[in-house]
Amino acid sequence: MHGIDPLPSWHEGANKQAILDFIHRTTDHKSPYFVQHAARIAVFDNDGTLWLEKPKVTEIVFITDLLKHNPQQAVTDGNSFFGGLFGAALGGVLSKARHFLAVKIKEMLSDGRWLVREFIDGISTDEYKLWAQSWLAQAQHPRFQRPYTELVYQPMLEVLKLFAEHGFKNYIVSGGSNYFVRAMCEPCYHIPPEQAIGSQLLTRLTDHGGQLQVELRPIPWFFDNGAGKVLAIESRIDRHPIAAFGNSSGDIKMLRWASSTPGALCMMVHHTDAEREYQYSPGSKVLDAATEYGWPLIDMKNDWRLVFPEPLPPCTEIAE
Repeated sequence: MHGIDPLPSWHEGANKQAILDFIHRTTDHKSPYFVQHAARIAVFDNDGTLWLEKPKVTEIVFITDLLKHNPQQAVTDGNSFFGGLFGAALGGVLSKARHFLAVKIKEMLSDGRWLVREFIDGISTDEYKLWAQSWLAQAQHPRFQRPYTELVYQPMLEVLKLFAEHGFKNYIVSGGSNYFVRAMCEPCYHIPPEQAIGSQLLTRLTDHGGQLQVELRPIPWFFDNGAGKVLAIESRIDRHPIAAFGNSSGDIKMLRWASSTPGALCMMVHHTDAEREYQYSPGSKVLDAATEYGWPLIDMKNDWRLVFPEPLPPCTEIAE
């Protein structure tokens, strides 16, 4: 672990050292906590752990954003981003967008259950992923005026990279939908979509003009939160994680599951930096669990030198 600092965005301190010590004890053949490559499994919550979740969870912003930007114009104006998205990328969803025009926008946006029931029903999984990818490529956060894909936590990117370099298989275990998380995990974290586990809706196989497609149904099948995260890990990975990172009460059971392995590393991100991100409490359940089980709280303000990656400089034309 000598030489180049693998965690340059972390201040020196107990939490940075805990991560480095964990890597050492699980990869050193002489360590009593040495772990074979196949068993090096790390799980990470997404919203609030790997990227920001305020003022709203990004997937909710994704759905509502397309609806509140004048859906009628979005459908008819082929030159606009939303028009191109509806017309070119979604195909069959065009008729569904027209259906939205008969509904008051405020009513739609105020009831998330309505969004799931009316908006998701009948959209193919491929359409949803394509829509998410297109939106993520252009949508910007209202406060930071940067793409959401740039508002990932640089210190956590370094943790993911460090783990991967030492033979760990990193999984995202998120309360967001499978198809949204799969659309963003590779460009944001270099994690392949098959290592993303999210909440699921029931699906159905349909035949449209001889083309088979999988469509989403507005029936919750599996909510990947709380106990659901442990069940998803057991079902999808079939191995005990030996490292787990979260930030909310929905992650407690996942961290407890991981911490049952001797030598495991479990940490909670604590949002303490109102200036560089947001400041809010994870709630008494998280604080009490961290104390009871000995999980370090990552203090965003004091542990992280940098919150988000430095923005890329603007491109300049090369003079001929």
